[in-house]
Formats: sequence, structure tokens, C-alpha cells
Amino acid sequence: MNVVNKMDALELVNVFAVKLTMLTKKQRVVFDLLSAGMQSKDIAIHLGLAEITVKVRKAKLMQVLEITTLQELSRIYQCTNCKYIKSFM
Repeated sequence: MNVVNKMDALELVNVFAVKLTMLTKKQRVVFDLLSAGMQSKDIAIHLGLAEITVKVRKAKLMQVLEITTLQELSRIYQCTNCKYIKSFM
């Protein structure tokens, strides 16, 4: 990885980190559970909520993060938790 790619990766992590701070606490809980691979139905049971409530929070957090797929959500989670990239911050 050259210096330019490292800087691009750092910039991307910073953008994601800022976007994650824009989530409410409830949205962040749903984000974390989705990132762990849980389905909306399982999250609802785990949190004692209606499934529709979880789906609404999921939709809102995806809007805040400006993403359209769970794959992108997973990428944000992995990127912001990458020890290699954090070592350059």
C-alpha cells in the first residue's frame, strides 16, 4: 500500500467516524447488532422492541450514514475498527 492509498484510507475512516457520531444511541445499538450479523427480527427480540421499530431505526441510520446496503454498513464497521488504519491516526 503506498502513501496515497494510506491517506485515502485514513480520510475514509475519518469520514465514517464523523458519520457514526451523528447516530443516536438507539441507532448505534442497532448499527452494532446489525454489524454483528443479527437480523432485524432477532434484534427486536434481543432489545424487547417491535420489529418495525428496529426496521425504522435501521432505515434512519442508513440514511444518516448515506448507505443503501448492509454490505456498506459492514464495511463501515470493519473500517472504523481496523487496528492497522488506526495506527496511522
